Amino acid sequence: MTDRVRFHPAVALAAVPAALVPLTERLWGDRLPDPLPSHWDFAGRVEDTTTLSAMVTALVAMAAVAVVAALVAALAPAPRWRVRRAVIGAAGAITAGTAAIWLVTAGLSLDVAVATDVPSPSWQIMLLILAPAVWGVLVARACGTAPEEPAADSRPPAGLARLDLAPGQRAAWNETSPLPRVALIALVPLLVAAVGLVVGVSFWAAVPLLLATAGVLLLMRTRFTVDARGVTIGFGPWSWPRVRVPMREIVSAAPTTVRMLEWGGWGYRNSLDGRGRGLIMRSGPGVRFELSSGRYLVATVRDPATVSALVNTLLDNVRTP
Repeated sequence: MTDRVRFHPAVALAAVPAALVPLTERLWGDRLPDPLPSHWDFAGRVEDTTTLSAMVTALVAMAAVAVVAALVAALAPAPRWRVRRAVIGAAGAITAGTAAIWLVTAGLSLDVAVATDVPSPSWQIMLLILAPAVWGVLVARACGTAPEEPAADSRPPAGLARLDLAPGQRAAWNETSPLPRVALIALVPLLVAAVGLVVGVSFWAAVPLLLATAGVLLLMRTRFTVDARGVTIGFGPWSWPRVRVPMREIVSAAPTTVRMLEWGGWGYRNSLDGRGRGLIMRSGPGVRFELSSGRYLVATVRDPATVSALVNTLLDNVRTP
């Protein structure tokens, strides 16, 4: 199976939610008011409406654009596997999101005479959040596992630092990064807004912000590990999800200076040139791993000189001159 053909089932899966909108519109059309509510105010009153046909057309068009983007990502010859998976997974999240918007709106409007009498969503807000997230993950997983990258077969350049390890001596590096200050600062307005929504509107209105806050707290705690198997980056208190770079793909390692603005912010980032990935927790000292096929990985670490020397030494131990 070629690299492009293997993505076809994932694209088909991404398209499935898009069919729910026209299908249920045909089934429920006679039981829905026209126009439909499209927006509620903080007091739960319908603030704006749109015609039934306009809502269906807009949601189907949005889903169609996402599916077309997924097809392009699957069929185009240039994108890397991770780019294809990201685009196709995002398409699945978008189609599921459009289906969730329709199902929540139509479900609340069933057998209601006029749009202004339709109640505002409460627990249904969870569907609007979870449906895109869960379906997007399922679609991304349907893309399969990443193809194996080519192995690097040479030792690191002689001019790079090494550690003085005894024959047979084992060594590893493990560090945990606390929440960056910028993340803690970003949490303050999120929490204030969430409290305001709980007090002024309802708990369900604050759910998206509360989930965003929990996500920042969990995923911005990272664990960075180097051992004979390679480099592992774990997220959250259980070090999951994980990013692994096997030692066979690493060409060399050297200290570098991390500039957060060059990566577009903090967190786990992709480089603008499309070849690199980075664990960017702050500006300052870091380590750059040169990988096979011209790729690279940059990570913010406390002691980049020791980390890079350790990696180069481990590479020397497993590769013949």
